[in-house]
Amino acid sequence: MCAGVSSMSGKTKEALESALDRDEAEARTDSSETRLGRESTPDEVPAADARDAKAAKAKADKKKGDAETEAEAADRRTSNFKTIAGAVALAIFIRVVLFEAFMIDGPSMEPTLQDGDRVVVAKYAYGLFLPGMHEAVINWGGPNAGDVIILNSPMDGVDIVKRVIGVAGDRVEMREDEVFVNGEPILRQILGPCPEDETSDEITECMLWEEGLGDRTWRSSHNPHDTSSMSVREVPPGHVLVLGDHRNRSNDSRNIGMIPFNRIKGHALSIYWSSSDEGMRWDRMFSNIR
Repeated sequence: MCAGVSSMSGKTKEALESALDRDEAEARTDSSETRLGRESTPDEVPAADARDAKAAKAKADKKKGDAETEAEAADRRTSNFKTIAGAVALAIFIRVVLFEAFMIDGPSMEPTLQDGDRVVVAKYAYGLFLPGMHEAVINWGGPNAGDVIILNSPMDGVDIVKRVIGVAGDRVEMREDEVFVNGEPILRQILGPCPEDETSDEITECMLWEEGLGDRTWRSSHNPHDTSSMSVREVPPGHVLVLGDHRNRSNDSRNIGMIPFNRIKGHALSIYWSSSDEGMRWDRMFSNIR
């Protein structure tokens, strides 16, 4: 019986050893297969390559996008610079060649223009007058009788506004405030006392008249107690004779002589702004100059 037990134990031992050997062999096989699978699984290599390619493409796209963004920004800067430069050039061209704004200072053109009026002047009408100069660079025309002009005074170099009364060949004179051109009195009709809002004089010292030359008419103001006269003066070629609409308070051709075309800056067209110490004069704004 004891031998039987011993014999069974030996077989059991052999069976256990055989089972252990098989487990160890399988473990080695699994370990080998697992190791080989991690190193060379067929599906993992293309996936890694795809990830690398995708990352490289994303990086390239980012660089390209950054470059495009920088180029677009540079284009925008260039476009903005061109726009600003073009606007500045246009403003300079308009200011130098086409139009300029002037402010009226003083009563010499009342009632047509009053102190504090701001007027638009067409500079292209008679020639090219550059800023800071006292004479035009070139002239291509002259004003007509009745035009209101901005001129640079030959006496003191100050810009003033006056009305053209005589052109080349005209003989102009004044007799007690009445103007004669070529021996004939210009149109002149009294309208009555000056409106209070159209003169800086005392009402009792200002009379309003309507005057005219040809098809041009305008209003002028005179002090009936202070008349003036001017001997006959003939206007030479390339010149004009000018007077202020407020005859008693104007420094014009009676004192500064004939005005050459190259001292004329432009033709006054309209009033775009008007103000005084009392406030805005709304009824005068955006009105044409007669």
